[in-house]
Amino acid sequence: MDQSKYKQGFIHFKGSPEIKGIQYFDPIVRAIENREVLRLYYLPFYEDKPYFNDVHPYLLKEHQSRWYLVGLNAFKGKIRTYALDRIRDLQVAEGAEYSLPAFDTEAYFKYAIGIIAPEGLPPLIKLSVQLTQAQYLITRPWHASQNIVEENEEEVVFSFRVHPTYEFRSLVLSLGKDGTILEPASLRKEMKQELEQMLKQY
Repeated sequence: MDQSKYKQGFIHFKGSPEIKGIQYFDPIVRAIENREVLRLYYLPFYEDKPYFNDVHPYLLKEHQSRWYLVGLNAFKGKIRTYALDRIRDLQVAEGAEYSLPAFDTEAYFKYAIGIIAPEGLPPLIKLSVQLTQAQYLITRPWHASQNIVEENEEEVVFSFRVHPTYEFRSLVLSLGKDGTILEPASLRKEMKQELEQMLKQY
């Protein structure tokens, strides 16, 4: 859509925020194409100081106006995700041999909501949503695995085969009193504890 065709005032376009770390986009693309190992000077969200990581880059993925690099952490031997805006420096690791396992993007993110994709098969989650809010989930599903398992005049029960990550729990919490985890019991307990902690802050 060419936004310049429309006069300001009666159509409001959300402005795209400045994307931090975008200067690393092209070097990462070249490294993926050339099968080169990258040495990242990286500052995780939960750390105070950056440190070096040797990463075999496989994929660039955008999520909520933030770009991520998905690749093999050479030190841990596991697939990891790196936010481009947390990279402090980047260079090709000269002489390092590139490793490309059978990495399947669709399979890796099959059970993920967002960018975090834990290993293993996640539990089947059942979520009760009051009818007024349920229409939003029906018209805009959270995940490809979403199904309706029960429906009545008051609520709709959805099932999901996803990892109950922070992002999924945040979506549930965004429903407020209209959303309730039914299964599994362990997740229901976690959500209850989280709500109790939130209540203590008010």
